[in-house]
Amino acid sequence: MSEEFQAALSRRKLLKAGAAAAIGALAPAFIPARSRADDVAPITMGMVTPLEGECAQWGVPIVRAGQIWADEHNRQGGILCGDGLRHPIHYKGYTNVCFYPTEELRAFRSAVLQDGCKFMFQTYTPASRKAIARLATEHQVLTNSYGGGFISPRFPYLVGGITGSPTAFLGLVEHVLQRHPTIKRVALLFTDNAFGHSGRAYTEAGCAPFVSGGGLQVVYNEVFDPNTTDYFPLLGSVLKHRPDAIFFSDLPPGKQAILLETAQALKFDGVWMSHSWDLPQIAQRLDLNALEGRLYCGFGVDASEPTFSAKAHAMYQTYVQRHGQDEWIGFAGLTYSAMASLDQAFLHSPSIEPQAVMNALYGIQGMNHPVYGRSAWSGKAIYGADHHLLTPTPKYVLRQRRFALSGVVDDHDWWARHGTQALAVLNKYAMTYA
Repeated sequence: MSEEFQAALSRRKLLKAGAAAAIGALAPAFIPARSRADDVAPITMGMVTPLEGECAQWGVPIVRAGQIWADEHNRQGGILCGDGLRHPIHYKGYTNVCFYPTEELRAFRSAVLQDGCKFMFQTYTPASRKAIARLATEHQVLTNSYGGGFISPRFPYLVGGITGSPTAFLGLVEHVLQRHPTIKRVALLFTDNAFGHSGRAYTEAGCAPFVSGGGLQVVYNEVFDPNTTDYFPLLGSVLKHRPDAIFFSDLPPGKQAILLETAQALKFDGVWMSHSWDLPQIAQRLDLNALEGRLYCGFGVDASEPTFSAKAHAMYQTYVQRHGQDEWIGFAGLTYSAMASLDQAFLHSPSIEPQAVMNALYGIQGMNHPVYGRSAWSGKAIYGADHHLLTPTPKYVLRQRRFALSGVVDDHDWWARHGTQALAVLNKYAMTYA
């Protein structure tokens, strides 16, 4: 796929073209090997994400981000591995329609059984992770993600590549409350799907230390139909409880804008928190100045912000050059940074076989992550398996119509301080698998 074609392709055109065209246009053909020797084995990497319908607003940028990661290495002849060779990355996208577990499994079967992918990337969504756990383990397919959904000692090939979603909600809650000590009443508003349920559990767990101390009250805690388009009744019900802040997840970019526009019409002037907000789409419906200092996010690096990571911001600039600023969403940077968690694993692995790469990855203590810096594995207390890399997580606030760095949370330290209270909530929601 040429860069000129990629730059011309917009999600708007994609959705009009229909599902079949979407998959064809956005599942890049395997990249030709560019190595020093024809006999250097390639690394086959598959990406599973939505490439159809409304959810393609997430999936298309995610596939593009993976392509940028692969391109960066392939321009150097491939990713440098512990065998001293640069192995070209063969990368391809597959659709799960809209995070549907059955479609996730179908995509994995196509990638693994037909195309021979040895490495996969997918979302943290617990239902999607669970759907492919046995297949990935039986075929020894190292499966990375931008978060810690469904990690278990029974499925060692499922990796939580960065703190990401939903774990980042824990530190984000604390960060927002520290920045706004007048917040005493919060509403938890999450979608009734696997995304939303995991976000709800981790956000409630993040609130738990403050609730137990008597300084915070959760006044609303419900899920809603993600297919909702009229948010007046929903937000009307929420605002009856007079929250100072609304902690929310998870809608695609277009619906985020409608939700915020509705809240503005209902005169809500409190703080909003979500793992991410997609400003180009939100700005199409309301004046961002009205949300100044009230919109917080932080599930990982926001590559559009230049100060936290020069590497991530360079990726953002590449993305914008190829696809345009209006096509950017936060999940693109998050995906790129999570894929970068494998860079050191390949460098330390004696071969490109998934088991060897997995052992090298789990053996790196105190990883110096190329985007997040010094990072540590979570330990076994949370999931029963030490397979979730806790990376320091930047938090952002809306300033002058763009996100500014508001602070950085040490997620490993957060667990050390609040782990007991958080685990009690996560166990209640069956979000751990120890």
